[in-house]
Amino acid sequence: MSNLQKHGNRLHRLLVGELASAGCFRPAPVRTAVYGGFVLTIYSAAYALLLTAPGIAARALAIIVLAFASVQAGFIAHEAGHGAITRNRRLAAAIGQVFNTLLTALAYAHFSDIHRRHHPHCNDRSRDPDMQSGFFSLYPESAHAKTGLGRLITRHQAVLIWILVWLQGFTLKIDSVQHLRRNPRGTRVDQAVMLLHFTLWFVPPVMLLGLGDALFNYALMTLLIGPYLGTIFLVNHIGTRVIEPDEPISFFMQQLSTTRNLGSSRLHDFVFGGVNHHIEHHLFPSMPTARLRAARPIVRAFCRRHGLVYRETSWLAAARDVTRHFDAVSAFVPR
Repeated sequence: MSNLQKHGNRLHRLLVGELASAGCFRPAPVRTAVYGGFVLTIYSAAYALLLTAPGIAARALAIIVLAFASVQAGFIAHEAGHGAITRNRRLAAAIGQVFNTLLTALAYAHFSDIHRRHHPHCNDRSRDPDMQSGFFSLYPESAHAKTGLGRLITRHQAVLIWILVWLQGFTLKIDSVQHLRRNPRGTRVDQAVMLLHFTLWFVPPVMLLGLGDALFNYALMTLLIGPYLGTIFLVNHIGTRVIEPDEPISFFMQQLSTTRNLGSSRLHDFVFGGVNHHIEHHLFPSMPTARLRAARPIVRAFCRRHGLVYRETSWLAAARDVTRHFDAVSAFVPR
């Protein structure tokens, strides 16, 4: 281990001590229960409203609410997956199955697989699954290696990313099904819950509304999930430092150099599910979401005292950085 890595680890331990003294690692069961109840209530109410074949305005509102609730449900599953709700793995998995697999059809097993590899290797171009794409390129070597459709999309990715992100809800569901097919024995619970999800969405709706309306409602809900996810997650890491394979860097310094925070208002917390405090989340994944807001000024002050990078920006500024990064990487596509 290099001296730089040892120094980063020492700073990390010091910061953990400050945050622990401030109570930032305390569980937040009441907030989690209220939040989970809110998501289940609005999801169920919007689903039930759709089954009544409402008018155009009410139907549109129900579908928008369902898309919003689906992403919010994902935040709860995400927190459970990090052990930030409970240390009981079975209970955490049950929460993940309900709020991910059942409500959104993003298989909890698939989410857990990609997310547990993303966090310790954030923006590592060889190990972070979020850095790999058959169509987009986040670093020059990826752009240079693209062929066919991937090369065409990468060449114009600075514009296309904001258009094709609308399809992300579909791709996540497809990737989940593929993950279950590749791992049939280890994903039996996910398979059963996934079947229940599609049963809920295509048995009562088809019987009451007809196949056409049932498909339209589900497709439009899934389509609207895409831009919401893009708004939240495209701006967290893209355009920051890219970590090279086997680069000697501590976990602490890697998370600081590859992550940015967005706004810190209560509205930001609600819309972004708390991951607008993304630096704090990446440094301390098991910290309850309800404590990230309190941790943020402590982490910011710590970084300033020690001369460390700490990125805070508006969403628009972050989106511009993302666009510039995609545009710069496009230059490496072979002509």
